[in-house]
Amino acid sequence: MSRRSDNSAAHPFQCSHPGCSAAYQRKEHLNRHLAHHSQGARSSCPYCDSTLARSDLLRRHIKNYHPEKQAPPSRAQKACSACHARKERCDGGYPCSRCQRRGVTCSYTRLETACERQADFSADLTASVPSSSRWIAQDYIDIYFDEFHPIWPFLFRATFKPSEEPCVLLQSMAMMGLWIKGFVNCHYTLTRSKLADGCMKSQWYMPETVSPDEHTPWPIPTYQSILLQLIFALLIAKQESTLDLNLRFQLPDEKYKLLTSLVETCRQVGLFNYPNMLARFHPSAPIALIWVSVEEIKRFGLALYKLCRMCTRTSLADKGGSSRGLRSELLTLADLDFCMPDSDEIWNAPPSSGTEWFRSTALQQSCRDNRDPDGWISQTAVKLHDEHVGLDWI
Repeated sequence: MSRRSDNSAAHPFQCSHPGCSAAYQRKEHLNRHLAHHSQGARSSCPYCDSTLARSDLLRRHIKNYHPEKQAPPSRAQKACSACHARKERCDGGYPCSRCQRRGVTCSYTRLETACERQADFSADLTASVPSSSRWIAQDYIDIYFDEFHPIWPFLFRATFKPSEEPCVLLQSMAMMGLWIKGFVNCHYTLTRSKLADGCMKSQWYMPETVSPDEHTPWPIPTYQSILLQLIFALLIAKQESTLDLNLRFQLPDEKYKLLTSLVETCRQVGLFNYPNMLARFHPSAPIALIWVSVEEIKRFGLALYKLCRMCTRTSLADKGGSSRGLRSELLTLADLDFCMPDSDEIWNAPPSSGTEWFRSTALQQSCRDNRDPDGWISQTAVKLHDEHVGLDWI
């Protein structure tokens, strides 16, 4: 969906409301937009003060924010780890019938830990977004993919479903869409999330003094949310500060500490090591699923490196440090033990492509040989860096 009005041929459905120039590719998107202008009857939530423009939005609202009010589902609420990895229906037994037929280990431990942790995390963050505003978030998520994603492509749009994504990620995406459309004050409030608070940070931060558990899931959506918050912080810093001599913008100490904590955690869990990426999957996991996950981490790592190269912290001069002395706190090319991502053909596929198209195309695509360490970015960094040359350029 697009809200641009400068190409009527590509976006034939235009809003007729006075003073509004929005245009869309599909009629149903225009109808959803027109509901924003309408002052007619709206659907009220029976469990809170929210009002929504359509009944389907009301059903989605109740599902997302009042799940305890719904009738229990007819099938298992949680799939075992193997069924979850293969995206198959699980009967919830122990062991489940599918694992019995395949002769594989049936386990719920890994999935339950991830679900419970994310549920607690999202519940606290949800309180920071007014319930009356949640129903319009989809518009700003569409703006995110239309305008922000082409520059920072670390989310996979083809399989992205807002109803299945954690609140913390949706909030950060909507925040970026709001900022793009000029709602700076509203966004500045949203950036004061609990990602850096002690109680929330303990659920994703991995200090160097703690040995990571190889069975603990990687909360990739949380890492992506933090990255979005930091990119936004840099956009604000760009407006409020000047470049330093290294042509970097300064981050406030609080945001800089959040950035270094994220980098420290990624190093500690081995997030950017290709063998570690593969080790997280069961041998029976679909190849297409593995490809998406590996590409997602690669692109996240490159985006995080790009951000590190663009910023420093505001109190640098006061503390008598140097940008070169702080390099170890930020991500470097030497940290990226993987090859460059594959081509953008599949990564930028539209959501309408379908699962079968994605699976067939992914299997036919010629991918890079990630198993050869000589092709990793970290090995390239060795050739580009000389400890006897102090020029800060990579």
